[in-house]
Amino acid sequence: MIPEHVMRELRYIEVYTAKKIRNQRVGVYQSPLRGSGFDFDEHLPYRPGDDVRRIDWNVTARMGAPFVRHTHAERELNVMLVMDASRSMTQGSGGCSKKEALTFITASILFSALADQINAGFCAFSDRVLSYTPPRRTRAAAWATLEQCWHLQGHSRRTLMGPAVRHLLATLKRVSVIFFISDFMTDDRVLDSGELAQLAARHDLIAVVPEDRTEAELPAGDGYLRVRDVESGRRASIGLGRASREKFAASVRARRDELSRAFYRVPMDHVFVPTDESPVLPVLSLFAARKT
Repeated sequence: MIPEHVMRELRYIEVYTAKKIRNQRVGVYQSPLRGSGFDFDEHLPYRPGDDVRRIDWNVTARMGAPFVRHTHAERELNVMLVMDASRSMTQGSGGCSKKEALTFITASILFSALADQINAGFCAFSDRVLSYTPPRRTRAAAWATLEQCWHLQGHSRRTLMGPAVRHLLATLKRVSVIFFISDFMTDDRVLDSGELAQLAARHDLIAVVPEDRTEAELPAGDGYLRVRDVESGRRASIGLGRASREKFAASVRARRDELSRAFYRVPMDHVFVPTDESPVLPVLSLFAARKT
């Protein structure tokens, strides 16, 4: 069972999200991807390999050279949530754990999709795919996904996103908006992989990165802090002096900047969500940005 304090927040997210979606309902989703569809994007000169059936003969006659009519991919998209269920996602501090934050983020996306009449699916991974649910569009399916999300736990000492990417490449046939909910602390360099680039060419990818305050700054005090990696079990001591704090803060900023650059290379949109704040507004902002 999901704890009562988490259930209260999930019920609030369901009501709040539905209300916000109704207020923002100014159109349906517009895919940034080109593909088969009816919504015009632009005309481009014909290149060898282009589908000759897409040649716009009116423009070709005016320009004196063949031009191809490009359209956006079909508007009716699916949403797929890909959740990192590795051991590093279970820790947290203060307001809520990363596990709670992940559940709230998942709820925000699920209820946003449900309120906008969009099918939503679910995939969880650690070092392998732990669970997969194809896109559906019912309130019961959304709550079943949240139950599954809460109880899933990876026991592996490694985190690999590659198996989830390959699974999505093989199973997703319809153009989808794919939310990767993860801290992207993986043992494979998936952000630089050709498989993720291939997935981005077919679908619209968004990275949602939960950020816990304890991972961004050292606690107050003097002396040393003993820490342990929850996946590898490796232990280390960190000094709490000024030099150590500056070095730690610099490394956190460097990793955040490196992640942002990697997301742009893929390409995929991204948002960082602090675990001590509500995830609803960042997620709704992403949904609103994809409205026409």
